[in-house]
Amino acid sequence: MLPLERQSDVRRFGTFEVDLRARELRKGGIRIRLQDQPFEILALMLDRPGELLTREELRQRLWPDGTFVDFEHSLNAAVKRLRAALGDDADNPRFVETLHRRGYRFVAAVGADSPARHLHAVPLRSVQQRPEVASVRLVVLPFANLSNDAAQEYFSDGLTEEMITQISRLSPGRLGVIARTSSMLFKRSMKSACEIARELAVDYLLEGSVRFDGDRIRITAQLIEARNETHLWAETYDRRMEETLVMQSEVAARIAHSLAMELVPDQREALDRVAPRRNDAYQAYLKGRYHWNRSGDEGLEPALGFYERAIELDPRFAAAYAALARAKVSVALYSREPGRRPLEDARAAALCALELDPGLPDAHVALAEVRKSLEWNWPLAEAAYRTAIALSPSCETAHRSLGILLASLGRFPEAKVEADRACDLDPLCLTVNTGAAWVRYVAGEFDETIDRCQYTLDMDPGFTSARRLLGVAYLEAGRPELALVELDAAAAQDGTPLSLAWLAHAQAVGGRADEARALVARLDILARTTYVPPYHLAIAQVGLGNRDIAFDLLKKASAERDPALTSIGVDPRLEPLRRDRRYSGLTAEIGIPTVRA
Repeated sequence: MLPLERQSDVRRFGTFEVDLRARELRKGGIRIRLQDQPFEILALMLDRPGELLTREELRQRLWPDGTFVDFEHSLNAAVKRLRAALGDDADNPRFVETLHRRGYRFVAAVGADSPARHLHAVPLRSVQQRPEVASVRLVVLPFANLSNDAAQEYFSDGLTEEMITQISRLSPGRLGVIARTSSMLFKRSMKSACEIARELAVDYLLEGSVRFDGDRIRITAQLIEARNETHLWAETYDRRMEETLVMQSEVAARIAHSLAMELVPDQREALDRVAPRRNDAYQAYLKGRYHWNRSGDEGLEPALGFYERAIELDPRFAAAYAALARAKVSVALYSREPGRRPLEDARAAALCALELDPGLPDAHVALAEVRKSLEWNWPLAEAAYRTAIALSPSCETAHRSLGILLASLGRFPEAKVEADRACDLDPLCLTVNTGAAWVRYVAGEFDETIDRCQYTLDMDPGFTSARRLLGVAYLEAGRPELALVELDAAAAQDGTPLSLAWLAHAQAVGGRADEARALVARLDILARTTYVPPYHLAIAQVGLGNRDIAFDLLKKASAERDPALTSIGVDPRLEPLRRDRRYSGLTAEIGIPTVRA
C-alpha cells in the first residue's frame, strides 16, 4: 500500500466521503462534525481497511507522549463518537467492528478518488440545492479595533456581537450562525479562513474592522467563502456613531442577497429596526455587553450598571431592558444572593423589553428563566424558550437552556437534541459543552458525561464547572477516588460554596465522613458573611445521611427560589430522599415530575 501522503486525499465508503487533508467528513455533500481523536481513528482505519488496529497502536497514535489519565475510557469514548457520526451500531457494525480486547477493524469497502477529483474541486452547492434540514453556516469573526485605543475595544467586540444577532435573524432554518463565544476565540488569530472554517465547520466568514475619527466611525466588512478563501464582496461604511445599527442592517441584508436568501416581511422589519434615540445610551449598552461577556461572573456588576445607565438615558431602549433581564437572571444563577429578588427584577425588565419590542430573543430567554425558576410554570417556560428559538434559531443560549429545562422534566431524548444543537452553534463554548454534559448526567449517562467533561477540560483545564461535573459523574459511575481528585481540584480552583458543598457530599459518600463534616462546618461559618445556596448545602447533608436537615434546606431553597431546585426531580444525588413523603410533597409543590423513584 502506498504511504498516506502519496495517495489521493479523499476516501469514500457507503454514502460517506472523507477528505484527509482538510480533515472533513461528509455525507451526501453535507459536512458532519467530528472531533480530532475520532477523526484520527477514522483516518487510520481508512488507510488500513480490513486490518486490525490494536489498542496499543491507537494509544501511540492518539497519545504519543503518554499524556492521558484514563486511556481505556478515552479510547472507548472516541470510538463511540465516531460510530455516532457514522450512524453505526457496535452490535451490528457496518463500518467499525470491535475485536474484543484486541482493537478495531474497518469492515466497509473503501475507495479513493483520483487527485483530479479532490473534494475541494467540487463546487459548494447553493442554498437552493441543499436539503431542507441543512443549513449554510457562517461565522462573524471579531471585528478588529484599528484605533490603537484599548478603551475602544468594547465597541469592536460589541459590534461583533450585534452583527451576530442581526445575521442570526436572516433566514431561520437555512442559515446557521456560530455563536459569539466560539467566534471570539479567533480574535487576533493568525489562522487562515480555511483553518477557521474547518474548526467551526462553516461555509462563510464575515470579517471586518473598526476605526474612529472624532464623532464618525469607519467600518469595513467583507464576506469570504471558506472553501477556497474567495472574497465575495467587501464594503466600507462611513457613519456617525448613532447610525451604527443602521449599518448593521445593511450588512445583514447584503449577506442575505449574496447567499440568495429571501427574507419574509417580519425578518425585514427586524433588520430595519432603528438605533436607540441616544448614542450615549447605545455606548453604555455596548459597554455593558463587553463586561457581560467576561469570564464567569466577574463582569456582572459593571454590566448591570451600564445596562441601567443605558435605560436611564433612553427609557425606550428595548435591547437594554432585555440585557438587564438576562443579567439579573445571572445574579440568581451564580448564587450571589437568594434568587427571588433578582428573578423578580428580571421579570419586570423582560416584560418592559417585550412591550417595546416583542421580537427580542434575549427577552424571551430571560422570561423563560423567570417562568421556570421563580414561577415554576413549566409550560410557559418551555413556550418562551421556543419563541426565542423561532425568532433566532442560532440562539445557542435558548437551545442550551431549553435542553436543561427538558432534562429537569425527564424528557431526556428531547433535551439531548437541544443541548447538542447548542454545541453545534457554539462548538468551542465551555458553558455550552458543560450544559450538554449536565443533560447526560441527570439522564444517568455517566460515561457520556465523563467524556464530554473531559472534552471541555481539554479546551480549558481551569473551567471549574466542567471539573465539578466530572467529579460527580465519576462518583455516580462508582469511581469515588477519581471523583474526589476532581472535586478537590475544583474547590481549590474557585473556593465557592457550591464547590465546597459538592466536595463534602463526595467525601461523605466516599467514606470520609469526618472530612465532610468539617467542610460542612466551614460552610456554616462562611454563611455568616457570604450567601451559601441551600440546595447545594442540602446535597452535602444528603451525603452525610442527615435527611431532616436536608429537607429543611430544600424547603429554604424553595422559599428563596434557588434556581438549582429545578433539578430536584432528576439529580442523582437526591436518590436517598425519594421514598420519603416530604420529597414527593416538594416536587408536587414545584409542579415537577419525579423522574427517579
